[in-house]
Amino acid sequence: MRQPSKRSEFYNQVYEIVRAIPAGRVITYGSIASLIPPPMDIDPLAYTRVRARWVGYGMASCPDEVPWHRVINAQGRVSMRMGHGPHVQRVLLEEEGVVFDQQGGVDLESYRWVPTTDWLLARGLIPPPVENNSSKPNQPDLF
Repeated sequence: MRQPSKRSEFYNQVYEIVRAIPAGRVITYGSIASLIPPPMDIDPLAYTRVRARWVGYGMASCPDEVPWHRVINAQGRVSMRMGHGPHVQRVLLEEEGVVFDQQGGVDLESYRWVPTTDWLLARGLIPPPVENNSSKPNQPDLF
């Protein structure tokens, strides 16, 4: 896995992920952060505590062609961006077909973008853990 060694390399990985988000889909700061391996000189546990904030810092200074509006917070809400109020992000997402509830949130189950494992591995990123959706406890069958 490719480990970022400098802030600019970390931000470039963030921007690569964000550029891949299709119109009408969103991803959270924390979800992006979980896909990027910790920098070589950072303790992995410490990294897990700050990585979403680092993504936020990167998004605050992202190039104009990065679709920044597709990154939202973990509660499914828009976040402030320098030079823009939250209404700008909401309008841009609504123009792409994203629907907000009465509390101003996005249903992450419906609109969350999850990159494919192949896409992530090709870029040296970390695939998200596979969820076990089984309601059956993990016990051996007795009969």
